[in-house]
Amino acid sequence: MLKKVLQEIGLDSNEAKAYLSCLKLGTQEVQVIAKETGLSRYDAAIALANLLDRGFVSKFVRGKDFFTPESPNVILKILENNKFELGESIKTFKKILPQFNDYINPEVTQPEISFYEGKEGIVAAYEDTLTSKTDILAIVSIEDTESFFPKYVPNYYQRRKAAGIFIKALFADSTKGRARQKKDKEEFRKSRLLSHKLMKFHIELNIYDDKVSYFSIKESMAIIVRSRVIADSMREVFDLCWKTAEIYEENLSLKKTLKQKN
Repeated sequence: MLKKVLQEIGLDSNEAKAYLSCLKLGTQEVQVIAKETGLSRYDAAIALANLLDRGFVSKFVRGKDFFTPESPNVILKILENNKFELGESIKTFKKILPQFNDYINPEVTQPEISFYEGKEGIVAAYEDTLTSKTDILAIVSIEDTESFFPKYVPNYYQRRKAAGIFIKALFADSTKGRARQKKDKEEFRKSRLLSHKLMKFHIELNIYDDKVSYFSIKESMAIIVRSRVIADSMREVFDLCWKTAEIYEENLSLKKTLKQKN
């Protein structure tokens, strides 16, 4: 039944087998998945590569490539993002979501680092933030993100708002940064600007729950680190940047007031 549903949402037989094996076994290398599914090592590697491209699994390297399944809840978010393409298949997946969650082996350990490649992989990493139980703290290179995902980003903002996930964001002081800040209320966000001289980097950083996600849009990759210590430490770093941005905006406001008086 689960395999059939996975095929209805676009996976082929080998990909469905590989994903279910990942849910059952947890993080594993290609050879283990091949043995579990009865596929050749080559076919298992192809299936896992395709799943990685779709965002259904993530990868990290420790001498060998290890693959970790995305949770069924994240998969549902990915499907909902493509709802106009999948139609009724999403309803079927959502209906039996508890069966997918029951299929997960509760004893397997998940890695602390997940690696995502390509456009679909980056989308999968963004979709993970929509499972957040806490506010998201973000440092955003808005120019890179919006140019890479012109259609996805507005849709993501709407779905995050619908999920009730508030975000505090730092943008570089630019035309796009100021334009995005004006939509804070509409997009369920509080943002501040930092001088572009201080924000020359081209990555996006999201802090939520016990995770920190890093997005390198120009390199088409994302990394999610799961660690309470790292997440809490990065919250402290964000708070420092947030206070710096507050001082920067106060100075901007003061300069504007003095200019008007003169």
